[in-house]
Amino acid sequence: MVTGAAGGIGMALAAGVAREGASVVCVDKDAAGAARGADEIRAAGGRSLAIGADLSDFAQVERVLTQAVDFMGSVDALFANAGGSRGETVPFLDLEPSIWWEMVNRNLSTAFNCGLVFARQMASGAGGAIVFTSSQLSEVTRPGLAHYAASKGAIRQLVKGMAVDLAEHGIRVNAIAPGTTETPGNRAYFARPDVAEVNRRLVPMGRVADPVEMVGAAVFLASEEASYVTGATLFVDGGYTCI
Repeated sequence: MVTGAAGGIGMALAAGVAREGASVVCVDKDAAGAARGADEIRAAGGRSLAIGADLSDFAQVERVLTQAVDFMGSVDALFANAGGSRGETVPFLDLEPSIWWEMVNRNLSTAFNCGLVFARQMASGAGGAIVFTSSQLSEVTRPGLAHYAASKGAIRQLVKGMAVDLAEHGIRVNAIAPGTTETPGNRAYFARPDVAEVNRRLVPMGRVADPVEMVGAAVFLASEEASYVTGATLFVDGGYTCI
């Protein structure tokens, strides 16, 4: 199961997991985008189902689980990737409660809803692995992104809390923390000369990431190669948080 699979990191994750031989359910609020991702997987010889859903709505997440189980019997790995910043910045003094809650629902509520619904399914069976998408801005931040950094930082603590509670059920819970990654939603933001210069100056590797560069870390955390790893956040940020 890959959420936020209509583009960017989510679509790259769905394709990468399919290349490893897994059946993949692509979920996104953008149902047409999720369908495109599933079509590409099937065209490459894989098995995939697309589901459109607003994952900030708990009832819709429960519906997604039902459809996923009908499709493939059980969900062994959840890549809870839905969310993001879309490149918008708002100085803290200009934040409004509506902006705050929209960001919290987009990132943290979707993570909680998916984590709870799918952890319950995994706990009733043979366990599994859950990999959330946090952010390098869960560790550091930039001007105008306090609301985004807070929502992604909360995901890191959710990962730890879930890991402690779910270990006895054979469920491992981890996260990747992507650095500056160019996706369709933030391409215009990264193209701004001021933003491009900041990335060149602050990222030791001197560039933003391609979404496919997140796949290896996420697949590792979901695989048996990481059988003794839980509660961890793996930064994939080109060295940004080293500075």
